[in-house]
Amino acid sequence: MTCCLTETVPTERTCQMSQKTITRPAWQDPTSENEILAKIKEFDDANIHYFESKELGFPGTPPLPICQQVYSDYVGAHANNIGMHTNPRPDTSEYGFEGSQQAEREVIGMCADLMDASPDEVGGYISPGGTEANIVGCWIGRNRSKGRTAIVGSFLTHYSIVKAADLLGIGAKPQSDGSGLHLVGTDSNGHINLEHLWRVLLDLARLGLRHFIVIGNAGTTMLGSVDDIPGMCEVISRLEHEYPTAVVHLHVDAAFGGFVIPFLEKYKSRRIGFSNPRVDSVTVDLHKMGQTPYGSGVIMARREQFKNVFTLAPYVRGGDSTLCGSRGGVIAFSCWAAMKFLGRTGYEKEALERVRDANTTRQMLTEAGLSVFENDTNIVAVRGEFPLSKKLMDKVFITHAQEDFPADMSNPAGREFQTVWKVVVMPHMDIDTTIKAFLDARNA
Repeated sequence: MTCCLTETVPTERTCQMSQKTITRPAWQDPTSENEILAKIKEFDDANIHYFESKELGFPGTPPLPICQQVYSDYVGAHANNIGMHTNPRPDTSEYGFEGSQQAEREVIGMCADLMDASPDEVGGYISPGGTEANIVGCWIGRNRSKGRTAIVGSFLTHYSIVKAADLLGIGAKPQSDGSGLHLVGTDSNGHINLEHLWRVLLDLARLGLRHFIVIGNAGTTMLGSVDDIPGMCEVISRLEHEYPTAVVHLHVDAAFGGFVIPFLEKYKSRRIGFSNPRVDSVTVDLHKMGQTPYGSGVIMARREQFKNVFTLAPYVRGGDSTLCGSRGGVIAFSCWAAMKFLGRTGYEKEALERVRDANTTRQMLTEAGLSVFENDTNIVAVRGEFPLSKKLMDKVFITHAQEDFPADMSNPAGREFQTVWKVVVMPHMDIDTTIKAFLDARNA
């Protein structure tokens, strides 16, 4: 198959004609079905395959077979779930896709239950992923009040919050007037330092800021650490007592931990969701531990909050409170199928098994002489350089490593760094086989 073709065309530059060679991709003429399928097979062969590869650090897992079946059967129906359908009057949603809209409403209702809320308290939608969901959480927070805004979270906050700060005009770094993104320290296992959070909020309030978005992490990307969300709520209450005109929006990023943390005994008394009255919005990802296809992030917020991002679309019945607009209804079907197939009890069983596997992994790595963080969830993070060649890291035992990880986690602005890499224990992984193979390769 020809990869590209070239064509020489004249271009005009500074009022003079010149010749420029344009390299064009080979798609001008139709390609046969057999050639297309053969090339797609080549593309797929270059990807990892979860049950065959020994990836260590990916938070992904194959969708449940029933999700794959539903997706395959209904993608051709091409339902468009444009808009948000959890409003009190679902009859104000776009015409023509009432079935997939109802499936999405029920998915959001089940996710709300996971985060300690009833469906009539919480609105939301299935987004393309946690990044958009986090941006929308910050978007809602920014629009709750006018004026200078600061976003405050730990240095382990997901990079999507940096995007949000930039896109929303808040500033991706601390600004001279106190606005912008402020990252605070953690303890030695990655939990936000509440005293540091308080000091930063108080200092910003003394500068005259009255508008804050606070990020609570429920399963950080590198460490899997869970912030003390009730403790953060107390800090916010303390700030509002000192400064009654302060407006604080607390967004919880539970993209990874949303389908794990609610089932762990140590968090049942200090929930991460809407049972905390100060929590305003929450992100969870179904396409991680929810075991659905990619494109299944969820943003939820207390129902009245979505009015802050409502857009009137004159030709769409009901308007729109989403960021992306058009969304595939087949994703709602596949998410609904997964959640109904496993049920809350099935997800609990899965979460407890994966955390047990993570504890076993931590013990195996510690006994092998590696320096391992305490793990809150099914992410096991390790201090130090990855102990295999780059080739083995990139091609066999694929993981995420961060070389500029702060050496002093209580002072993330410090200039000393360490390397941290991780094992993410997912449902498809055979831990005994994978970790043993990794340790054998290390000792070879």
